[in-house]
Amino acid sequence: MKKFITFEGGEGTGKSTQAKLLSKSLSSINENNLLTREPGGTKVSDKIRRILVEDINNNISSDVELLLIYASRHQHLKEKIIPSLKEKTVICDRYIHSTISYQFDMKNFSKKLDFFHQNFAFNLMPDLTILLDLAPDVGLKRSLKIKNKEIRFENKDKIYHEKIRKNFLKLSKKYKNMYKIDASLSKKVIHKKIIDHLNKLLFFKRKLPCVI
Repeated sequence: MKKFITFEGGEGTGKSTQAKLLSKSLSSINENNLLTREPGGTKVSDKIRRILVEDINNNISSDVELLLIYASRHQHLKEKIIPSLKEKTVICDRYIHSTISYQFDMKNFSKKLDFFHQNFAFNLMPDLTILLDLAPDVGLKRSLKIKNKEIRFENKDKIYHEKIRKNFLKLSKKYKNMYKIDASLSKKVIHKKIIDHLNKLLFFKRKLPCVI
């Protein structure tokens, strides 16, 4: 099995940008890799994604939201991530740590998450998670500048987003394989920090170059 790397953080932290840069760096040394995202990654999963992130007026209950997330994740893992890991490094924009951080207000959440992850996500955990940490008000301003329909979570109040950030920070202390970076730094500096960290860990057989 190859390496499974995930990018995490609140809205507007630059996860997608840094995931693409890492993919580009890997490609530059001919390291086969797959860049994907959650929710989404397959035709079925992308349809579920639209329900979860586009419709700002829906009243999805917490339980239904978790069910949808794991329906999407199961399809994504079975169809794309797990087959790819046999020969490629997989880079995923969001994964289980987002689920933990965003679905915090659900009753008996831990028990439900454990059940779903074991039974519908093959209990797969990332080898490394890169957490981009940023004050919610800054991240939301960044995110809302981009004109798209995916603003269901951006429309939630500041208290909600502050709680998400706190949850991510708690996870960064809990998991040794979670690397936290200040996302208020420039794109170039963040990229260099990620590459330096991977090289320090000897994560790949060869050293990765910075691509910006």
